[in-house]
Amino acid sequence: MKLFNYKLIIFDLDGTLVDSKIDILNANNKTLKYFGFKPISRSQLKGIVGQGIMGNINFSLQINKEHASEKLKKTMFKYFYNFYKKNLFVKSNVYPGVRHFLKELKKRKIKTAVASNKLENLTKIVIKKAQLNDYFKFICGGNTFKHKKPHAGMLNALLKKMKINKKDCLFIGDSEHDYEAANNSKVDFLLKQNGFTQKSKSYFKCEQFKNYRSLTNQI
Repeated sequence: MKLFNYKLIIFDLDGTLVDSKIDILNANNKTLKYFGFKPISRSQLKGIVGQGIMGNINFSLQINKEHASEKLKKTMFKYFYNFYKKNLFVKSNVYPGVRHFLKELKKRKIKTAVASNKLENLTKIVIKKAQLNDYFKFICGGNTFKHKKPHAGMLNALLKKMKINKKDCLFIGDSEHDYEAANNSKVDFLLKQNGFTQKSKSYFKCEQFKNYRSLTNQI
């Protein structure tokens, strides 16, 4: 895979650009405890991140075999959102090598964008606090377009917005939602290992990498 052949590289956020597991787990478990539900473990978190706040709530309840009404879950959503918005970059960190890699892409005049299922405003706050906002031409979240990952509509809408052909685009992500979104959109995909997924490496029939230093060497 020759990275400099692409005109656009799209990145997922959580687990791909930013290690945000502690802040997400904190908001998730604070919400669960506040409403009388059991918290989840750090290992369980890897399997629920990627489908937005309501996804976190639904999967957390499923893990512990607990139930909540739709009305209660909407209240839990608001609590989670309000707490997380104020605490979304407390323990989070940009993965090593990310900034150097983005600088190299910028030097090559390769466009970059972010496609996350996190709400758009929260995605932009994380990018800003991570001091990465100068690198991205476009940042979208789970509510930016009609669909979110893994539906093909999200990446398709982003490509249309940026006027880039699919053959000239690469999507880098860390989970099955990212992998499936790329496949559904017929866009090349590169997996960042050790992100937010409990799927085995064999599930992802694509090229993979462990750190951004190895990618920088390809540019």
